[in-house]
Amino acid sequence: MTDDLLTLLRSLDPADPPAGVAGGVDARAEADLARILATAPDRAPRRRPTRVVGATAAAVTVVAGGVVLAPSVVGGDAAFATWSPHPREVVGTAARADAAGTCRDHLADASAVDGAGLARAVPAIAERRGDWTLVLLSGAGGFSGLCITDDSRRLFDDLIGSVGTADVPAPGARGLIATDLGTGSLDAGELSLVAGLAGDDVVGVAYESAAHGRVEASLGEGRFALWFPGDELADGGPVPLEVTYADGSVGSVDVDL
Repeated sequence: MTDDLLTLLRSLDPADPPAGVAGGVDARAEADLARILATAPDRAPRRRPTRVVGATAAAVTVVAGGVVLAPSVVGGDAAFATWSPHPREVVGTAARADAAGTCRDHLADASAVDGAGLARAVPAIAERRGDWTLVLLSGAGGFSGLCITDDSRRLFDDLIGSVGTADVPAPGARGLIATDLGTGSLDAGELSLVAGLAGDDVVGVAYESAAHGRVEASLGEGRFALWFPGDELADGGPVPLEVTYADGSVGSVDVDL
């Protein structure tokens, strides 16, 4: 089986040219536009599922003299400044449903996505780390969808996501199986991600990051997910994860794709 890439989703729309600039284009806008059009998405988290989100990062539509909104205009959490190694659960039926619905809307644009499977998938995990929200949708037969979104953006979405069905065995009661693993890039910078399936006896998962220390995962409905800024997982697995079990014991599980 060939591992697919966890594909970047980004949206960047044009704006009207700034007032007082001859011809409607300034040097900074031209430089930003040239960088965006010349740079192809590079490293992205690998993923087992057979269907992934279609890339839109390079598909920038240019109008109004070619002026592109700068990060300061669209807002956003620059350099993951608000990110936390300790996730906060999105609580409340309405809040979780809203987060799941937003994720579904983004993933529905993926080519060859299983629309029925996506519609039936439930939010196994909905967490926040500062201004960032991660949603992991879980469905029958190994179907899953994942979104990481910057909720502080005033205009247009900045997110990364994946969707598909993982052809992997169920983990043992004390095991973990990775379905997403690697790095990706957003306006805020690069991030590392590991997510997948967790056994019934697993009540805690954490990763000891060289740059950020202990990063705790969120768990729910037999799934786990954690992420952090930087490209620490760019080389893939095996990734050592600390696992806490229902009986209070602690062990280590290496995950890979």
